[in-house]
Amino acid sequence: MNNLDVQIDSQHRAAQVAETEAQQLMTRMRQIPGLERFLASGHREYGQVPNPYKTSNLTACALLETHDAPLATYLAAAAGKGTSAPDYSRQEAEAERQSQIERLQQATADLAATNANSRLQRERADLAGVNHITGHRRF
Repeated sequence: MNNLDVQIDSQHRAAQVAETEAQQLMTRMRQIPGLERFLASGHREYGQVPNPYKTSNLTACALLETHDAPLATYLAAAAGKGTSAPDYSRQEAEAERQSQIERLQQATADLAATNANSRLQRERADLAGVNHITGHRRF
């Protein structure tokens, strides 16, 4: 093989590696809800990933930053741009919201258990001929 054949083969291998990486990135991007529409709308060249940071697609960028921050940072760096800073206050608010949901679910379960116990006591009192409010026997 001469030098030109070696260069051609190395270029071809590099293009195949780039396409494999692009396919892997696109697979990861497809896992993000709502991003499939962006991937389907753009023309893609062999070995290139549709990059929302190159086209300044704010919706796709926001979806990436929300659902997969490491991938967003990677694509932004590839486009020569940066990502927005993570919103820690939103994360704290979401954590507080989740803990409130758990507290309310626990309180609901406790009340359901109390109501079931009260219902059982009323049924027993009715079967025994006792008024469940006054505690006196019925005649």
